[in-house]
Amino acid sequence: PFTRSMRGGMGRGGMGNSMRSVAAKKEYDVIPKGTIASIKDLVNKAEYNGDRGVVKKYMPSSKRYIIELEDSEETLSVRPENLLQHVHVTVHDIQSQPELNGKTGTVITWCPTKERYNIYVASLKKVFSLKPGNVVLESGVVARVNGLESRPELNGKWGTIKDWVKDSNKYDVQLSESQIIRVKSEYMIL
Repeated sequence: PFTRSMRGGMGRGGMGNSMRSVAAKKEYDVIPKGTIASIKDLVNKAEYNGDRGVVKKYMPSSKRYIIELEDSEETLSVRPENLLQHVHVTVHDIQSQPELNGKTGTVITWCPTKERYNIYVASLKKVFSLKPGNVVLESGVVARVNGLESRPELNGKWGTIKDWVKDSNKYDVQLSESQIIRVKSEYMIL
């Protein structure tokens, strides 16, 4: 068999180092590399709270993410609870302002005392404070189960949003290779 060498040429022999491909195990509970996030709720390094950065990698041994801070080459190692992903969402089921329904926006902050996201809707050039049940996370976003009373053992688990079922306002969330759960959107937070 022929394999490509590190220099780009072809070589005869077995699987060269450059071609070795170990099938990476899909991790459904890990925030994807490249996700933009801000730092929140740090105690020992509180001066970094509010800073934005990019997820560079996840370290399973410490269950922490390496975040490269925006406008610097400085990195921090943080727990997932100390990150807020700035993902795109769609506004859903706002009874008091139905004209917002279907608008897309970006999560900019989380207000824990109100349990609401601040969502920037660019088309309106406004920020809205919305409950998790009124935003639809995109497929592929990794979120955390929170406040689930029917199956409390799932609270705190992270999973990948696979699909959103509009009629019931529930997500299909993949927690592992073999486990997909259906959860009301209000119980999934970033």
